[in-house]
Amino acid sequence: MQQQIFAELLSQIVDGLWIGRDDFPGEVELARQFGVSVITSRRVLERLAADGWIERGRGRRTAVRTPTASEPVGDPAKMRPYGQSFLPFAYEVLYRGIDIAPAEACRALGMAPGSKLWLCRRLRRLEGRAHSVTLSVQHPELGERHELAELQRLPIGQILRKWGFVLGTLTRRVSVRLPSSEVAAHLRITLTEPTLTYTFTLADDSATVLEWARICMHPREQAPREVMDLKTGRWVTDFTV
Repeated sequence: MQQQIFAELLSQIVDGLWIGRDDFPGEVELARQFGVSVITSRRVLERLAADGWIERGRGRRTAVRTPTASEPVGDPAKMRPYGQSFLPFAYEVLYRGIDIAPAEACRALGMAPGSKLWLCRRLRRLEGRAHSVTLSVQHPELGERHELAELQRLPIGQILRKWGFVLGTLTRRVSVRLPSSEVAAHLRITLTEPTLTYTFTLADDSATVLEWARICMHPREQAPREVMDLKTGRWVTDFTV
């Protein structure tokens, strides 16, 4: 439980969910929240403090030392048409609603970190196995238009196209990160297994950002093949392999 709580809090901090807030849980609150002893919660906070993620002091609340995240730069890779999936994914909606969004998503959508936006988490299955967990973030006025039936069977880009949006650009960043407890549970992996993570920003033809999305892949899934065109210096991604 100590490792699970540490991983969950670290995931939230890295995502920027505590930016601008002063209600980070102390030892007693954390113990009550996760149903553990105060000794366990104290060790979690001590580890976060030792690693430089939080600041603690006698007589004052625990404060998060939020890292400053920079926007990804550089020419994005050339992508296949967004929402036209070559793989026959089956979708399971895990959550949809208005909540605090990751700081990177807030910045991408022109909002201050800590803003509440429309979030949708989905488990994607491929041939019956858990393939990946996705998190889509949009402005509430757009996200709340999505119907559950469509979210359970279609890529969101395809839904946007059906509504008449003309999609313009898709930027992507690839990273490796430890899974949150929710991602680990649905992919049936441990909290210490790194996941290949794709972060996307989707804009329409007028450069207005419509969606920020993150895909955490199961460690056993093969990453798409990428080929660089040395004449143009652009990466071409082949999702069919």
